[in-house]
Amino acid sequence: YGVEAAAQVYFGKSIRDVNLAEAAMLAALPQYPALNPIDNPEQAKRRQKVVLDAMVEAGYITREQADQAYAQELTIRPSLETRFTAMEAPHFALWVRKQLEKEFGPDMVYGGGLRVYTTLDLDLQHKVEEIARAHIKSLQEDKRYDRNVSNAAVVVIRPRTGEILAMLGSLDYNNKDIDGQVNMALAPRQPGSAFKPFTYLTLFSQGYTAAQMVMDVRTAFPDPPNPDYVPENYDRKYHGPVRLRNALANSYNIPAVWALSKAGVKNVIDLAHRMGITTLRGDQYGLSLTLGGGEVTLLDMTYALSVLANGGVMIGEPVPEDEREPGFRELNPVAILRVEDRHGNVLKSFEQPQSRSILPPALAYLVTDILADNQARIPAFGVNNRMHLKDRPAAIKTGTSNDWRDAWAIGYTPQYITGVWVGNANNEPMDHVPGSLGAAPIWQAVMEYLHEGLPVEQFVRPPGLVEKEVCSVSGMLPTEYCPHRVKELFIEGTEPTQYCTVHQVFRVNKETGKLATVYTPPELVEERVYEIYPPEAADWVRENNIPQPPTVYDDAYGPAPATGDVAIIEPAPYAYISKGVAIIGNAKGPNFKMWRLEFGRGLNPTSWSQIGGDRYDAVDHGPLEFWDVSGLEDGLYTLQLRVVRQDGSVQDAPIQVTVDNTPPKVELTHPSDGDVYIKEDDEWVSIQADAVDNVFMDRVEFFLDGELVGTSTVSPYNFKWTIAMSDTIPSPGLLITHVEPITDPVTGAVIGEQVITDTQVIREELPGIGVRYTQWFSNGRGIISDTLGYTETHVIHVVAYDGAGNKAESEKVRIYVMHKPKKSEKPKTSMMIWPEVAYLREDRPAWTQLRRLPPA
Repeated sequence: YGVEAAAQVYFGKSIRDVNLAEAAMLAALPQYPALNPIDNPEQAKRRQKVVLDAMVEAGYITREQADQAYAQELTIRPSLETRFTAMEAPHFALWVRKQLEKEFGPDMVYGGGLRVYTTLDLDLQHKVEEIARAHIKSLQEDKRYDRNVSNAAVVVIRPRTGEILAMLGSLDYNNKDIDGQVNMALAPRQPGSAFKPFTYLTLFSQGYTAAQMVMDVRTAFPDPPNPDYVPENYDRKYHGPVRLRNALANSYNIPAVWALSKAGVKNVIDLAHRMGITTLRGDQYGLSLTLGGGEVTLLDMTYALSVLANGGVMIGEPVPEDEREPGFRELNPVAILRVEDRHGNVLKSFEQPQSRSILPPALAYLVTDILADNQARIPAFGVNNRMHLKDRPAAIKTGTSNDWRDAWAIGYTPQYITGVWVGNANNEPMDHVPGSLGAAPIWQAVMEYLHEGLPVEQFVRPPGLVEKEVCSVSGMLPTEYCPHRVKELFIEGTEPTQYCTVHQVFRVNKETGKLATVYTPPELVEERVYEIYPPEAADWVRENNIPQPPTVYDDAYGPAPATGDVAIIEPAPYAYISKGVAIIGNAKGPNFKMWRLEFGRGLNPTSWSQIGGDRYDAVDHGPLEFWDVSGLEDGLYTLQLRVVRQDGSVQDAPIQVTVDNTPPKVELTHPSDGDVYIKEDDEWVSIQADAVDNVFMDRVEFFLDGELVGTSTVSPYNFKWTIAMSDTIPSPGLLITHVEPITDPVTGAVIGEQVITDTQVIREELPGIGVRYTQWFSNGRGIISDTLGYTETHVIHVVAYDGAGNKAESEKVRIYVMHKPKKSEKPKTSMMIWPEVAYLREDRPAWTQLRRLPPA
């Protein structure tokens, strides 16, 4: 206590061993503890002189002794934290000390001789340290990969009391190489998918259900004022239709972003604050929030999810009055059980936890049921995953932040909740260490240890939930056509009332494959069930060859438009046409006299314009006229064939078509010209196009080096090109050409020939670099190789088509692709030359600083 503690804190020695200079500095502390040699060294030195001068004046020492003591250089610990070199749970102790300072003030903490009892379970703390260190060591010794992982943090809380039983802030407090003194349990970090429970809780509170079907397909989400957000799943696959239960259990990203877009970013943040998150302030967050695009602390996340372990109730001690904020949590986790002064008087005592109802019990149970559903997460994590306990139910959510910088696992039973973070304190990326590999094994081992010998406790299902059988695909009430059914939990009032719309039955002529009509013979009709998905899934349906129903009706039996005496066969009704179109049809029949074609604006024209003249020859399935629409305004028109018979009677055959002579507008919005990609880090290039048409957009085609690589029919239009590199070193002197004839544009006659260069390698000697080989190809692709590195370059553009066949082409952009330098390689700066353009490349963590190139 007192001066003995002060001597240990500031000088690392007993009060018996201090000298005059040190004693004089300590003597000034009781009056103003904050003016100590660590926090205020200048003020402490000034007050040391005041004490020395007073001792001279009182006759205790001479002036010469005082001057010598004042001139003496003192060895002071660089920070108060170093006093924990040989102590237990240093991060926890320091955190408790700061709480004591806030509540009792520095004077009482450093001079009051306090005795503090905490919630820490020291045996558990030791076990947590042992487990975490062993697992990180196993990752470091992985011979398959250099995992580049150095640190971990763990928090264990008893949900029913809010007591913190263990807090590991780093693997080694005294290891400067891993920034061991930084308490990673309190450091704001990105949680990755561990944040998703807040999104789904908010969504389910708005009436959505765990059975809701969402299309896990390539999607560009509008995210104003940010650019469109195009998330990818962890496994880089699209899973098509998924129910939200499976989406959360498997941690699929695209459905989670869809969920946040429906739930609302602000609503999710508000709920996270009420549940215990103290960060995420401001309005800068967008749809990436649900994938961990905001920073939180491990302690906050663990305490917040303890609300789920308690069935929707937060338990702890009140937040101090001066720290309370509207909309944020009202309770804190508990670390201090009792504080006594030097005389044994109790200054603080934690007798009974307080509680706050945060979530409806049914809502909390529903999300817990999903997070504890090990069967549901098998597709993503496998059967033998580390996200379950051997003898009891447990709910868990893992997370992995961008570039593998953070790996998380937070999971609970009714008895305990454990949160784990794995990574590097300096924010350096790990190498492919997701939450399921980095953090989950620590979580599992700690939780197994915690529950040894404890009775198994189930999550108790509260009132307000009902179980219903649904279609396993659509999540709606099943019909006789649904091949698989599952049981799902619903909050009362949200259970489905509509029947499945995905599995639809169509009557098909099994001979022709066309839709059957009333005229199709019954023996040829069979019922076929097709899966019909929403429009946003059109690209996925096409790419995965999902069988779709026929769109043409059977015309082999019974009357059909094409078999009538008066009929327009082409163009089809409501077709989109541009420039000009050949009209094919029938103009014939008994007492035939003549026919004419005419058109008018709109659905019911008030005036007609004739196409060509009156025609007196009967036509059977043949050309009628060529209709030049290039001079017409865009819009809906009625095209009518009129046949006049000998008796003066008239028979008309009208159809409606849409004239569209205006090409779409298209812009390649991503990537930008000159963008640089690192194959190992970026994995793919997201190509995004903004395409609009005045009438109807049909598709956007994506081209890489002049070759069609993808098509999208769903707006916003995007395509993911997975980066591939040939790693082909250019061959010096290579030149490949071919000869093409030159033809006369009028006559078509060959009037000469031209030599086309397919590829060529150019050798250059560059100062400071040496020899560089540049290989270019006629399609725009290129390779640059020199002593500083290897780069491949590509040209990207898109072509947009509208419903009438008009097309528009975007400008071309050039991108550059390279490999990530090995750790043994030093960063380099090279001037990379590409046909008459240059840019400066600096190999650095962000990789992409460069000067913009002229358009490719």
